[in-house]
Amino acid sequence: MTSCLDNDVEQITYTSETSITGFSLGTLHIDRVGKDKNGLDSPYVDTLDCSNYPFTIDQINRTITNKDSLPVGTYIDKVITSITYDAGMLAYKPKGSERDTIWTSTDSIDFTDPVEFKVYAYSGVEGKPYTITINVHKQEPDTISWKKFDTQLFNAGNLSEQKAVYANGKVYVFGKNGNGTHIEYSDVSNDNPTSWVAVTKNVPADIDTYSATACAEYIYFLAGTNKQLYKLDVNSNEITSVGRETFEMLIGGNDIKSELYAVKEGEKGRKSGIYKENTWTEDANPFTLFPAGKPFFSNTTTASYNSDITTTIALCNSTTANDTAALVFNRISSDNKWEKRMQNLPLPNLENVTMIYYDGKLYAFGGGYGEIKPFSQFYCSTDNGLCWRPVTECMAFPAEFSELYTAHSKNYSCAVTPKLESETSRGNFIWIVWEDGSICRGRINRLGFTPKW
Repeated sequence: MTSCLDNDVEQITYTSETSITGFSLGTLHIDRVGKDKNGLDSPYVDTLDCSNYPFTIDQINRTITNKDSLPVGTYIDKVITSITYDAGMLAYKPKGSERDTIWTSTDSIDFTDPVEFKVYAYSGVEGKPYTITINVHKQEPDTISWKKFDTQLFNAGNLSEQKAVYANGKVYVFGKNGNGTHIEYSDVSNDNPTSWVAVTKNVPADIDTYSATACAEYIYFLAGTNKQLYKLDVNSNEITSVGRETFEMLIGGNDIKSELYAVKEGEKGRKSGIYKENTWTEDANPFTLFPAGKPFFSNTTTASYNSDITTTIALCNSTTANDTAALVFNRISSDNKWEKRMQNLPLPNLENVTMIYYDGKLYAFGGGYGEIKPFSQFYCSTDNGLCWRPVTECMAFPAEFSELYTAHSKNYSCAVTPKLESETSRGNFIWIVWEDGSICRGRINRLGFTPKW
């Protein structure tokens, strides 16, 4: 028998693709701290739109995560997600459950631990699970954290008139006490200070401790009644005299050009100039306004418009009566002369002021001035010392630093370890050394994060 009926059966082939193709978050809750009507800190819960935080989908390893972590205090125990995937059904395994649950866009999911998701294709194929992890910062990225080390004490006893210098993974401190002048160092290459080691070989008498200046793998300083120039090899800790050169003071070093900036007392008065490769060159326009007997703190940067031009900033506090601002000087290498910086927003004339270059900015701090308490805040400059603004958030000193400053007879010094390129999460520490050799270490949290991109 034959039939004249056509075959109207349509064959449908279902896809077996089981990939998640997109993942994003909605609005989450976050802990914040504000000010109440009395101006006091007051915690509260706010909302945070997290839809713009990108998530990376690794299709090979079946992982999904946000490399840019959510802010500290974000709640991830009740999360609404937006997920796109291949045709089929999406399921996940809730925390504490052994069975899969069908996902819907209104589900509130606990992501405090990684959660497994998988796609079930219409063809019946069960996809391999994806592990989704939501990263949340455990620290405020821009806040500085401090740690105190009390067991590292100077071998020579308490040291005053300190100057700290970082070089070759070590913090060197030059200081004085009743037994003379001393040089000691602590190895901080592992981000933790070792016990202080005294430099004892060929140490000259009567060191001008404030003159210690790091430049081109050496630490230069002046010593003796005639203030002869010496250098300390930071690899061998050997000290040698540098020719017969004598100076009144060292202002700073320029690592970029491997030269020292100094002041020399001549027959016709003080002369500023450059010492480089055993050659002293006086400035055509000598600068005479550097105050004697001061520790100078300097920093050199390359001009953004010309890599051959450098700008050096030097800072110290002023002892001139009624002078309310610290002294800031600048030198542009193309001009070969020093000028006193006319500050638009002056840095207060802080007692025992210190300047450091940190996180791409100049910071200054120190003892009190007027109503300003010692170590009460940082002052920051982003324009080479032209304007100084008090830092009011995140980067701050612990309250006890003011007491430590007083307890240590106002004697301290400071050095900064640079970022270690071979160890992306190492370095970037501020080291404050007190009178007895005890150390406080601080770092902006985000400078210790290992980059994930």
